[in-house]
Amino acid sequence: MERSLFIWDFDGLIAYTPHEEAWAEACKIYGIEGFDHDFYNNYVSGLPRYLGSKNILEKLNYFSKHNVKDMESIIKDFAELKTEIYLNMIKERKYLLNYSVINFILESKKLKILQALASASHNVLEIANREEVKPGMKLIELFDINVSGKGKTKEEIFKLAISEGKKRCNPLKYILVFEDSPSGIKAAKSLGCIAIGCFNEKLKSQAPDLIVYDFSSLKVEELYKALNIL
Repeated sequence: MERSLFIWDFDGLIAYTPHEEAWAEACKIYGIEGFDHDFYNNYVSGLPRYLGSKNILEKLNYFSKHNVKDMESIIKDFAELKTEIYLNMIKERKYLLNYSVINFILESKKLKILQALASASHNVLEIANREEVKPGMKLIELFDINVSGKGKTKEEIFKLAISEGKKRCNPLKYILVFEDSPSGIKAAKSLGCIAIGCFNEKLKSQAPDLIVYDFSSLKVEELYKALNIL
């Protein structure tokens, strides 16, 4: 297990954060209709904010309804509005940490498994640098590597996490990606990683190697056995 790398998404997995609510509020301000949980899950969740903004504006017909010429400017402005709303929600502590996942990471660290934080958003640090997971240990300190927000796509972010992991341990025997979004599972599989879907039954459509519905009693050894890699 020592030659393993665990790559983690953040939102909806390590912490329940108000990204969906922030996008919904931004849509209300722009008068965009049709944004709901299914749309968010299929076209926004797990993506860098620019791509999420672009998908909302294109697929919910904002550009066509308003005869927009300068699409790039609107995409950027809409994404920045969402971020402003989101950060205000974070300041108001409108999020919850998922301690079942956090405890699983703590246990896996005892087995000398490398941990990488690989969210699409660099704003995870607003929470990760603030919250303690145990006395004297910040959430960000769970991770040996942090590449959050350092790529335009999930593939780029995961590639960077793998590259950083190999600097610390080469060769890596197993690379596991933990994701709760379809785009994240797709990206993990495209890179040949072991894709672990988390909590979401609909992820079966992306053919993850395994779906974990509950981390509260899960042991690393049990996970490896379920994947037939132990």
